[in-house]
Amino acid sequence: MTVPNFIVIGAAKAGTTALHYILDQHPEIFMCPMKEPSFFWAYGQEVVLKGPGAEVLKHRYVNDWNQYLGLFSGTSGEKAIGESSVRYLSYPPSPEMIHQFIPQVKLVAILRNPVERAFSSYMHYLRDGMEPCTDFGEAIQQELRGERQGWTFGLYLNQGMYHAALQRYLQTFDRRQMYIALYEDMQNNAEALLHSLFAFLEVNEEFKPDMSQRHNVSGIIRNPFLRWIWTRSNGLRAALRPLLTERVRHAAFEWFMGGRDLEKPAFPDDVRSELNAYYRQDILRLQDLLQRDLSRWLEPIDLT
Repeated sequence: MTVPNFIVIGAAKAGTTALHYILDQHPEIFMCPMKEPSFFWAYGQEVVLKGPGAEVLKHRYVNDWNQYLGLFSGTSGEKAIGESSVRYLSYPPSPEMIHQFIPQVKLVAILRNPVERAFSSYMHYLRDGMEPCTDFGEAIQQELRGERQGWTFGLYLNQGMYHAALQRYLQTFDRRQMYIALYEDMQNNAEALLHSLFAFLEVNEEFKPDMSQRHNVSGIIRNPFLRWIWTRSNGLRAALRPLLTERVRHAAFEWFMGGRDLEKPAFPDDVRSELNAYYRQDILRLQDLLQRDLSRWLEPIDLT
């Protein structure tokens, strides 16, 4: 029986998709062929899929232990065996559930400025036709008013409460089992981050992966016809996903995105300022917890 000995727990829209495929290149690492199996989110609950685009998740999670173990049946002596499911970071029961099944597992978290993360997530869902509101500020207000209660997608705020999320893990796991980095680390010096991460996973630290390919980029497809097809094909893409290799899926994504020709609407300053205030206390607590300077995440916006 093969179980993972490390899990990438998030955060969403913080480079975890790219990290998954970078790790998968390492000859001493086996990555679960199903990204986001979300077992430690789905197990033990009756999963109710609600809200726009919820149907795409029907075939994207595993809630049976034996089925979950089957995802790792292709291992062949790799030292590190892992999976990536970003729902684990913000879902409160996940730490206890992971500890129940795999108490010695190592955990990897990459954190992004929660304000930027929220907007990137919004753009991702808007791109895929899973966000009905074309105004980010209004989408946030709907969430604050409770109008999106129970939605599977389209919830942006709680996933950025990193201090609260990490505290749950640190109350359950030894700090030495956790590798915590920032999205900026990957952006500014990916080689150094991977060197330290490989050391944490106890694999060859000198391996140099190909990092030229970008994954899961947010934005709006410029071509109206391609945008119309992409946003209305979620159900079909979800059904085909298990039948296609990652390379084929990526090629299809590239074609629809028009060679990364994506529109990047401006982040409204008033909404950014509102979210800066919303996350301020959690960021300050996180700064103390990590002993890292997060002042850039707290920079005010001049609205005059």
